[in-house]
Amino acid sequence: MVESNSMEAKQKLIEKPVPLSGIRQQRASSWREDCDQTEGPKPEPEPEIEEHRIDVIVEISDRVKNWIGSVGNAKERTPSQNPWPSIPKVPDQILRGTTPSDFKKFYEPRVISFGPYHHGKPHLQSMEKIKPLCAKEFLAASHQSIEDVYKKIESNIEAVRKCYDTNAMNEYDDETLAWMMLLDGCFILQFILVDLFLLENQLPFGVLQLIFEGARVITMKDRIKEFINIGMSDGTSASEMPLEKPAHLLDLLRSAFLGSSRGGYKKMISKQQEQKAANNNNNNNTHHCWRMMKEFLSFQCLFQMIRRLFGLSQDNNNQWKTFRHIRELKAAGIQFQLSGTSFLTDISFKSHFFYGYLKLPFLLIDDSTKPKFLNLVAYEMCPDAPKDYTVSSFLCFLDDLIDHPDDVKELRSKKILYNSLGSDREVAQIFNEITDGLVDFGVYEDVKDDIQKHYDKIVNTWIAQALHDHFSSPWTFMAFIAAVFILFVTGVQAYYTIADN
Repeated sequence: MVESNSMEAKQKLIEKPVPLSGIRQQRASSWREDCDQTEGPKPEPEPEIEEHRIDVIVEISDRVKNWIGSVGNAKERTPSQNPWPSIPKVPDQILRGTTPSDFKKFYEPRVISFGPYHHGKPHLQSMEKIKPLCAKEFLAASHQSIEDVYKKIESNIEAVRKCYDTNAMNEYDDETLAWMMLLDGCFILQFILVDLFLLENQLPFGVLQLIFEGARVITMKDRIKEFINIGMSDGTSASEMPLEKPAHLLDLLRSAFLGSSRGGYKKMISKQQEQKAANNNNNNNTHHCWRMMKEFLSFQCLFQMIRRLFGLSQDNNNQWKTFRHIRELKAAGIQFQLSGTSFLTDISFKSHFFYGYLKLPFLLIDDSTKPKFLNLVAYEMCPDAPKDYTVSSFLCFLDDLIDHPDDVKELRSKKILYNSLGSDREVAQIFNEITDGLVDFGVYEDVKDDIQKHYDKIVNTWIAQALHDHFSSPWTFMAFIAAVFILFVTGVQAYYTIADN
């Protein structure tokens, strides 16, 4: 009897599928019938199990625990642990697509190394023999004892170590590193070379201050002025020093390019800070991290990246910038003028009726321009660098303007750009190569918006083109005045002839 009932139940299950809850009810019913037909005590029925219950227990492995621990300790890895800012290597995202030959050309020192990153490379060994002589001359001129300077550096050697990448520090003990800082620092303060503009060829600014602490004749301020004047390469006076202590000399050069002690840079930064403060409604760590992500990956930056990667066309009816280069802006009646300074932040645009005036800072183009700007961009992409991305945005702005040798020629004619390379095509190629894959972070978005408003007025383009075609020279203008005068005299003569009749 029991076997027949079980066979019938199984046959029903096979013939017609039923839900999971129905199967459980059939099993419980069959189990109760079997118990009724047998002797002995009846056990309690099996409790029904809920359908969505999960009985599997997942154990976290040691590997996952290490990942979780790294997230928990991430907040402890901040620049505040070290009194001196870090000196990073060139970020991987900048080197993506860069060939070894390009790295040697733009990021690796050619003559002399400073710091541990390129120390000991064969092609730089000849200058290592000159460093002790330079240190001797500098210390003698500054009336300092080499023993005292070495002791000051070695007493701060832990701060020096934390400035550099950990892997680069493993092969140097404290004495070797302190001696390297002493020789390199004295050489930097004695001579100013182009290799000082490389990101991976820097010394902590605190080391230079330690070396200069006991100087009696030479002042560090004079050396810094000399460095800025050479780095700017345009005769700009370094009478005003940066407001904040730089991380290293490349950071100092960046501040000099931006004019951080001038009103324009203050106004730009204060505006950015006001916008951040307006959006700052919560000060907890979660919202702080989210705001940082929004700043770095804003919609505008993301759209700009997509446009650059896929070459998307721009439409006149949306907010995309439709102008491309100087020739098109000139056709729309926009003239170019030299601004009052060489600071990259000194850019402005004003629209007057049918004409617009775009003011740009003076820029000298020479052999050091490309490696200098590439290393400044690489520094801005580092985690501990200033987060305004002004140099990167300036280069993207110039890339929008310069697309052809004729664009470079127009800037040269306005004394905005001085080309010491000889070829306008080479200058245009330099800016196109520097900004390849670089994202515009919108620092000059207000200027671009003003240009776009003027450019979108078709009447401005028509009138400007007519004036350019027919009045571009004084002879055509004089011919126009003569023609108007002849027409006027002819009309007056015709009027009096008709009046007499």
